[in-house]
Amino acid sequence: MGKITKLSIQGYRSINERIEIRFPLKQPVVLVGENNAGKSNIVKALQLVMGPSWPGSYDPADHEFFARDNSRPIEIEVEFDDSALLGGKFKQVRWRYNPSASDPVYFRGFDLDIYNGSKGNGRNIRSEDRDTCICMVVEAERSLQYHLSYSSKWTLLSRLMHRFHRALSGNQAVKGELEDLFRQVKSKFHEIQEFKGFLDGLQQELSDLFGSMSHRLDVDFEAYNPVNFFHALRLQAAEGNEPRTLDEMGTGEQQVLALAFAYAYAKAFHGGIILVIEEPEAHLHPLAQQWLARRLRSRCEEELQIVITTHSPTFLSIEGLEGLVLVYKDKGATHVRQITKQELVQHCINHGAPRDRVTKSNILPFYAASATSEILSGFFARVVVLVEGQTEALALPILLRKVGLDVEKEGIAILSVGGKGNLGKWYRLFTAYDIPCYVVFDNDSTDDRQAEKRRDALRAIGMKDEQQIKSVIEEEGWEISDSYTVFGKDYETTMREYFAKYNELEQRAREEEGIDTKPFVARWVAEKLLKDSGDKGWDKLTVMAEKLRSKLAPRSKLTRLEDPV
Repeated sequence: MGKITKLSIQGYRSINERIEIRFPLKQPVVLVGENNAGKSNIVKALQLVMGPSWPGSYDPADHEFFARDNSRPIEIEVEFDDSALLGGKFKQVRWRYNPSASDPVYFRGFDLDIYNGSKGNGRNIRSEDRDTCICMVVEAERSLQYHLSYSSKWTLLSRLMHRFHRALSGNQAVKGELEDLFRQVKSKFHEIQEFKGFLDGLQQELSDLFGSMSHRLDVDFEAYNPVNFFHALRLQAAEGNEPRTLDEMGTGEQQVLALAFAYAYAKAFHGGIILVIEEPEAHLHPLAQQWLARRLRSRCEEELQIVITTHSPTFLSIEGLEGLVLVYKDKGATHVRQITKQELVQHCINHGAPRDRVTKSNILPFYAASATSEILSGFFARVVVLVEGQTEALALPILLRKVGLDVEKEGIAILSVGGKGNLGKWYRLFTAYDIPCYVVFDNDSTDDRQAEKRRDALRAIGMKDEQQIKSVIEEEGWEISDSYTVFGKDYETTMREYFAKYNELEQRAREEEGIDTKPFVARWVAEKLLKDSGDKGWDKLTVMAEKLRSKLAPRSKLTRLEDPV
């Protein structure tokens, strides 16, 4: 079997400069990012080299070249584990299309000696070699009716039955018995007079039409396909003892069937398999998504290699962080961000985390302990705003929208991290993936009497001067900077000071509406505050909105995480 360790792509579709994706051991590779970032193009590149079609004769269309410039080369490389080489011999497979070459398509394999620097131009790759690590894609559309049909030789059912037929061809005794059985079945159909009458009439009409021609055409109905006996088989779904058509199944059921079919095929016929699943969350309710995510991770522990593209935080796992790949676009080109545990440790230390408390062994459990789907949704955002609790998370989107910043539309996620002590923690994680972050907190010291939690947050954003830190944590007003916002004594006290009717609206929420929970009171009041009131709080929110807009700028080129600040 072959086991992939790295995929490299350059010049293909939206990918300009070379990108590399590592395949960690026993973990899925999870591609996340905005729509149109290039996740599907990464999948297509992998499928081109490792999929069912032969890449050695592939002629890419114009749109498969970066910026549609078909004078530029495309290169895709796949590397394999030393103990699980492709076909038992290839460390690397390289596919290149060079339009200026006399023979533009180059597809060769490199064994360990050549890969490690020995002379040579690679070796030919056989289909049998590629079969030891084939890539199968379950598309976002799922196309279950297509994949469970014989409409092309590339459908899952066609490939499966081809495998069965190859096995049958080596067993002549069983093949002969099947031929006899099928002939008996066919003879039974002829006992239906309507069928026999139609068939005789059809043959007579053909004989008349072809009578003057030099050849004769015969037709017949067959109970099987003589070219492939197994094409007589159809997948049959059933509920209890009642058969069901695929059309009767819900889209969620169809998806689970497609995934199960692909996995069973992979397990039965390939020592190595890359199972690519696009948007596994499609058509599944939240609990079903959680079940499927857990199931897919368990399959990886059984040595199946899985690639997922997703827009759902359910399929993200902090424990599987080394397989998490953030895909994004900068200046029209696709880039990726993937980090190791050690790189995350160094990034945390560079951003103020105590060196003696952050290690390679404890970093992922530390984050996994408080990771929620809400927090992990930050990986799909253009900008992450980290707030202490639900009060700010519910109220701020409404207030900012009233000053012209629709955070949902702009891809700004306002995330509650569950207290001041988690602000620096999550700031470090998201910025490790180069996701712009902004921190919002208040100076209520009830759970932070020594101000260590606020100090940690301020150190995380890069504040080193102790006098400056002291000034921020003693602020009693509403301070807004490029990296953080502080709501003085606490959020409610600040709002009452900057909005004349805030206190009155709070009382109405409790007395007239029966709302007695602080976050929901804050949200109700935010909805009722009038923009044309002239309150000075609107000026503050306008400044805050501008600070957040400034973080929506395209990402710059990344520096290495292990470099010290």
